[in-house]
Amino acid sequence: MSARFPPIARPVNTILAAAATFAVLACLCSAPAPACEMAVVVSADIKPYREVLQGFREAARCGVHEVALQGGDVLERIRRTSPDVVVAIGTDAFRKVRSLREVPLVHVMVIPSEAEHIRSANRSGVSMDLSPATWLATIKRLFPGAKRVGVPYNADNTGAFVAEALRAAPEAGIELVAKSVRGPDDVPQALAGMNAVDVLWMLPDPTVAAPPMAEHLVRYSIQHRIPIMTFSSKYLDMGAVASLDVEPRDMGRQAAELANSVPRGTFAGGSRYARRSVLTVNVRAAEKMGVALNREAMRGQAIDE
Repeated sequence: MSARFPPIARPVNTILAAAATFAVLACLCSAPAPACEMAVVVSADIKPYREVLQGFREAARCGVHEVALQGGDVLERIRRTSPDVVVAIGTDAFRKVRSLREVPLVHVMVIPSEAEHIRSANRSGVSMDLSPATWLATIKRLFPGAKRVGVPYNADNTGAFVAEALRAAPEAGIELVAKSVRGPDDVPQALAGMNAVDVLWMLPDPTVAAPPMAEHLVRYSIQHRIPIMTFSSKYLDMGAVASLDVEPRDMGRQAAELANSVPRGTFAGGSRYARRSVLTVNVRAAEKMGVALNREAMRGQAIDE
């Protein structure tokens, strides 16, 4: 004789909740692959590039896969994966993939002079430069007494940038004294022709940033008590007073935003200036030169005492 037990009552809400859970799990298990794919080529395993890649992955709205720079024909391996967009991080990676025409190309952390020399409707990118207006406004805030700013540059590398800076300078209340140079031998004459500038502005120009020329600029700066505003904090150890660096992680996000526009059909060629910066100030160097700094401009920024 078998015992009979009363049926177990199950609340309707519990049953519905369980059904919903199973439905969600089923959707997750069968979730389709991303509708678009992005191939990323990185020049080297160094911190700035890793930060760019991190920011890119955070903002990308498609599947992201890396294609190694080494190990055979990069272009052939990219074509086999048929990505919707290719992203080059660093100058070496850009050089390897810049001949691509059948797929949109986004570049980031590429020497500005090299990226700008190759223009195409299928190419976009984030420049290593900040906008001239950003530079000039920062110089004016940090050095409130500055009226004349000297900028040596190579016209072949940064001529277009300096032309834009010359147009923006009056609005910032600055007279920009720009002198074109070809190499270290041109520096003495260029500096002599600047006629008592208040600040020297060192651009990320391959000619200006080359060691012999950078060293000459720093020596001149110290001897004549004229502060240098530069693009990289590494020059602060040499004696520069301030640097305005780009922010790699945000550059990665910015590059992802450009890449995301490809599947949306809104992709447009041309470079964009980096939008975020980090100001670092060598207060000790400024004090040795007797340079007055606006402490309010330094609030919340990196300060090297």
